[in-house]
Amino acid sequence: MNDSVGVSNDTWQWYREVIRSWLEDPGAEEFEGLNLTALKMDQAWMTGASETNVGVYSVSDDCFRCPLELQATIAPGAEQAWVASTARRSTWRVYADVNDQYINAGNTSRLLCQLTPDMGQFGVYKLNASTSGCEIHTLKEPVDIYMPLLLMLGALLAVWVLYGIIKLIMSRVRRTGKLRYGDKELAIQQRLRALDTFRGMAIVFMIFVNDGAGGYWWLEHATWNGLVAGDLVFPAFLWIMGVCIPLSVKSAFAKGVPRWKIVMHIVRRSFLMFLLGMSLNTIYGSNMLFELRIFGVLQRLAVAYLVSAGFYALTAPKYYTPPRVSGACGQALKDVLSCVWCWVLAGVLVAAHSVITFTLHHPDCPAGYLGPGGKHDEWVAPECSGGAAGYLDRLLLGESHLYQNSDARRVYGGPPTDPEGLLGCLTSAVQALLGVQAGATVLLQRSHKARISRWLAWALVFALAGALLAGFSRELGVVPINKNLWSMSFVLVTSACCLILLCFCYTLTDAWRLWGGGPFRAPGLNAIALYIGHSVCAHLFPFHWRVPHMRTHALSLVEAVWGTTLWVIIAHIMAKKKVFITL
Repeated sequence: MNDSVGVSNDTWQWYREVIRSWLEDPGAEEFEGLNLTALKMDQAWMTGASETNVGVYSVSDDCFRCPLELQATIAPGAEQAWVASTARRSTWRVYADVNDQYINAGNTSRLLCQLTPDMGQFGVYKLNASTSGCEIHTLKEPVDIYMPLLLMLGALLAVWVLYGIIKLIMSRVRRTGKLRYGDKELAIQQRLRALDTFRGMAIVFMIFVNDGAGGYWWLEHATWNGLVAGDLVFPAFLWIMGVCIPLSVKSAFAKGVPRWKIVMHIVRRSFLMFLLGMSLNTIYGSNMLFELRIFGVLQRLAVAYLVSAGFYALTAPKYYTPPRVSGACGQALKDVLSCVWCWVLAGVLVAAHSVITFTLHHPDCPAGYLGPGGKHDEWVAPECSGGAAGYLDRLLLGESHLYQNSDARRVYGGPPTDPEGLLGCLTSAVQALLGVQAGATVLLQRSHKARISRWLAWALVFALAGALLAGFSRELGVVPINKNLWSMSFVLVTSACCLILLCFCYTLTDAWRLWGGGPFRAPGLNAIALYIGHSVCAHLFPFHWRVPHMRTHALSLVEAVWGTTLWVIIAHIMAKKKVFITL
């Protein structure tokens, strides 16, 4: 009997430990006098002891060529404790008899040791420093921050499969001759399911990222150079907008709409998008006229749409016939030849962007500087954040009208830079024009094989070109991959990713017809409405909520998925009722 009770208690204790690990519970409020409840997300306690006076310095890998910053000073015979960030890997150094706030990476005078500790959230560690070297010991193991993400992915997959099974059963039980939601409208417009599915993926992930993405840095945005998952969302939305331009213009031509009316509709839609974007900026920022942020996500979309769609509507032939001299080659390349003027415009925009980027600069800044300013490269250009792009924004728009709280400014310091500023509009229009080319392939290449093979070929070309510009590295290329500057390498690499994803969606939804696009197709039919709605409800219950001590990835992830799921449900209800909101 006692044995069975003991086994039962052990089992219950095991379940409690498993649940704690899922919830990132450190298991105690205090450890060796350290208050674990004081730690926030991606933080740990570090204690230090030394036999001589030392200064402990660190720099995150996220801060490229930055000076090391003082974390703590340790006196001999005394133990010092401080909070350390665990979000990204950092380089630590211990110097003897040094307590300056910053120290350059090239300074090795009085250096005792250099470490790259592997620390985790809510862990407790101890640094022992001596003249012979340093060691870091783990006193308390950290929690597993990726277990909640795996569990959430498993739960969402299970719900998706269960929904598909129920839907299949109900369709067998209640067979009717009616088309499913939106199918009548889509049949009339000859829309591909892949386009709505792709757009739905973009808007759903955009909402998830804007809701915090569970606090996982690699699901959000790169601080400056580089590419992480969250950086793919905005260019995907912009690119798929370009893909739909030839289809909508061709549809208007088929209905007999005059060219000038198409252009005026594009101008009106761009104006409305820009105005809505400025209005949404006041939700997160100031509504003071002298501090109103002018540019933003919808504004960037509006400018890119105006340039790409307006130009295509003015230059696209109503009925395209390949030149006779081209013969079979003309037939094979008819989708490219139909967009020849778009390629000319893209070349002009790239040339203008490159000239401005590498020649325009503040008198006190080096020409061609592409860094974030502040501490970058050990204060080589502290007031030159964003190079030509930042200088142009501050000169023409004014610092008070720019985005003030960027990650780059938080990490590096320096003056504000707007990730959706003026100069990036040029390369954003180029990205939309690359989408126009993919849309022309849909119009003029009728076979699945022809479409997919061309998209994959373009993806390979764009990926290689972007990687070459970036020098196959994060920091050392001529034109690094950078979302904040919307660099050409960023445009090419993200466009390649978009083409690959479109091939995946197209193969499953339109070529093989194995997937109806759910649950993403419905959000794709009302993407603008969902974006505006989630922005307006950014601080409203039930889309967002808080609880005391909301300091774990698990809680943040639940909150982000909850809010995103509500908008997906709303999109499905709107599609079911055939409510499609467009500008």
